[in-house]
Amino acid sequence: MGVTKAEPGLTREEIDTFWSEGYLVVRGVLTADEAKHFASLVLDLLPPDLSIPDHWESFDGRIKPFHAAGDQTFDGPEIIPLYQNERLYTVMAQLLQSPRLLVRDGSLAITIRNDTRHESELSQQLHLDPAVPEDVDEFLFTLQETEIGGCFYFTDVEPHGGGIHVVPGGHRIVEEEARAAPRGRQLHDKWRNISHLETVEVTGAAGDFVLMHHLMPHAASHNRRSLTRVVQFLRYARDDQPYQAGERPGDRPTDRGYDEAQLAAMTPLGRKLLGVDRW
Repeated sequence: MGVTKAEPGLTREEIDTFWSEGYLVVRGVLTADEAKHFASLVLDLLPPDLSIPDHWESFDGRIKPFHAAGDQTFDGPEIIPLYQNERLYTVMAQLLQSPRLLVRDGSLAITIRNDTRHESELSQQLHLDPAVPEDVDEFLFTLQETEIGGCFYFTDVEPHGGGIHVVPGGHRIVEEEARAAPRGRQLHDKWRNISHLETVEVTGAAGDFVLMHHLMPHAASHNRRSLTRVVQFLRYARDDQPYQAGERPGDRPTDRGYDEAQLAAMTPLGRKLLGVDRW
């Protein structure tokens, strides 16, 4: 089983750029109308009186909805089309050199204007996401271990508009530092607090997807503009990944138990990406 229709992937130059820089903006994965639709779905989660639920996170204008306490994944039938976007799947399969992928995360973020002045452009510490479990002492640096994550920009993100910050070539810096030290996975508080690297802001248009290597240091930033930033995060890994994200359907304790409406929204590709069917 593969993509049901031919979808444009990356050029050789784009592939080389991703592996060199550790990130890449894939333009127009969604149409402007599609991006507007999903932005509206996310913004509709906000209570009309703007009372942020206790189990959500809110810090410096960055609002992170939670489906339930401790559960940031939104995978209702109205959101599932994003997980199984065929163009994004084609891109991920190119980079990971396998059609057999799994997708996870599905968290959301809303970043409103924040005029409070801070010394840093960042609203959180530069960090790595735990694609490689934090109790592992050494990275493998293999393609099987590699996870490619990132986010849909549902709104235009202009400079100083709350765009994600990255370190060009940062994944190679992380690898060099980790290889040079015993228990390299444990450096910098398990790579949750990286303070010695300089970042750039990644701008983009509504419908773009920002790709990031799992060793890419990144952080959220302050939104100084009036346009609210709305995004969704996804992470793709091969199904032979050595950690939980790559285990077989039914073997994972975190299988979500999809209901009939969710299953009805899944394409054959989506059923495999979401772990319902085996590849």
